[in-house]
Amino acid sequence: METVERKKCLMCEGELEEVYTFKDFPIYMGAAEHPFKEDTFCDMAFVGCVQCGAVQLQNLIPSDILYANGHVGTVGKTWKRHHEEFCEFATKYVYGRIVEIGGANLIVANMLSEISTVDEIVVFDNNLSQYGSSASDKILLREEFFNLDSAPSRVNCLIHSHVLEHLYNPIEEIAAMANTLEDGDHMVCAVPLIDNMIKDNFTNAMNFEHTYMLTNEMIYNIMTNARLEVIAVKQFSPHVSFYAAKKDSMRRRHVVHDYTGSSNVLTGFLNHYLQEVDKISGQIGNPPDPNNTFIFGGHIFTQYLLNFGLKEELFSNVLDNDSNKIGQRLYGSRLEIRPPKILKDYESPLVVLKAAMYTEEIKKDILENINPNTRFIL
Repeated sequence: METVERKKCLMCEGELEEVYTFKDFPIYMGAAEHPFKEDTFCDMAFVGCVQCGAVQLQNLIPSDILYANGHVGTVGKTWKRHHEEFCEFATKYVYGRIVEIGGANLIVANMLSEISTVDEIVVFDNNLSQYGSSASDKILLREEFFNLDSAPSRVNCLIHSHVLEHLYNPIEEIAAMANTLEDGDHMVCAVPLIDNMIKDNFTNAMNFEHTYMLTNEMIYNIMTNARLEVIAVKQFSPHVSFYAAKKDSMRRRHVVHDYTGSSNVLTGFLNHYLQEVDKISGQIGNPPDPNNTFIFGGHIFTQYLLNFGLKEELFSNVLDNDSNKIGQRLYGSRLEIRPPKILKDYESPLVVLKAAMYTEEIKKDILENINPNTRFIL
């Protein structure tokens, strides 16, 4: 597989220097049905810009390969609340014809279709066939990537949720999206604050899908460059914010790129987990009991821990709440994914649970609904 090398900073086009590299990291953060020998790996190289300090990945996976199996789905109460609050935030800015980019699950589109001022919602996603079903005649599905050529003739509002962090060239790509809007129209988006996630040691922050350390300052700069004025912000959590921006073709595009300290944030994260895997191994015990030990997350959470050096032989299975993953294998490993309900069959199972902002929700569900004697390494 040939990768695309990021040769200059995605924010200021400055020179890049190496910070840290994971050798042979799995390219897909999900489950697989095919044999382990067919998995694809690539060096995940973190680099920093010597001019502005922005941290990013150097090796980029071609999009048609990275998303060949679709984007990894997410489930749970946190995501349900996220979508509800995002749609409530967007209500003030949506009317007429809306374009949603990357909305394959159709959750946002279905919610917004209930608003009387919305005439039409055109959803662009390359994997629509794998996800949700439309609940309204207002919703039109376009199974393709959004661009200026594919855009409808008149767009009143652009919506995207957790798309910005996936863009390889966000400066150019958001500007191209904004070119479909007329002055006074809006772009509304939900965006993770990757720097805050890394500061809190969240392993779902940066990977081959999220290839740069996105900050609040970056978001404002990306919008300004696209002649979009941020007019409203709502913090969903310390790690996710909602933004509404208005198109103003006369807006000055001058921005200052200064993300000094980003490399130190990454270094802190790396040092934490290099020590954490030793701590986890010690807590599991010596000798370990793999038949009674599990790790949660058929996702990037577990892949990171394994690539930091945690041995997969310590675990019986990976646990995950996504029914679509059950019975499959965690990509990049030989561990089978099973549902948490199997913990009912164990007297006092041990679960390694490092699931970022979802940790407490998952722990509570297991203790209250599956097995109150479950022990956790958090």
